Amino acid sequence: MNKIKPVHILRFGLGIDMLMHGAVRIPNLSAFVDHSSAGFKTSFLPTILVTLFLYVLPFIEALIGLLILIGGKAGRLGFISGGFLMGILLFGTASHQDWATASQQVIYLAAFALALSYHDKEYGITV
Repeated sequence: MNKIKPVHILRFGLGIDMLMHGAVRIPNLSAFVDHSSAGFKTSFLPTILVTLFLYVLPFIEALIGLLILIGGKAGRLGFISGGFLMGILLFGTASHQDWATASQQVIYLAAFALALSYHDKEYGITV
């Protein structure tokens, strides 16, 4: 049991979370897009851009989760991609001033950064 390290716990938790975020939305994609796009009515972002992004978001989330769960180089790519995705989501969330959701996304961003740091330390990666 002493071989379990913080990166493994973060990898499991973030991987499952991201995989399921996407997987549960895909079967009800139109409902997800309709519900989520409603919050962007007051945003300066073009409706078509928001709608297109929301249609691909669940697939991106599921892929990131899968990469993280696979681990190794794929996991590293998943942590990096997850961090960039959170940056994009933060931009959109801030565009309609949903600060409660933005705060949650910052926590995800920190978790991805921490996981990447632990991952790189585990595999001896220096950049």
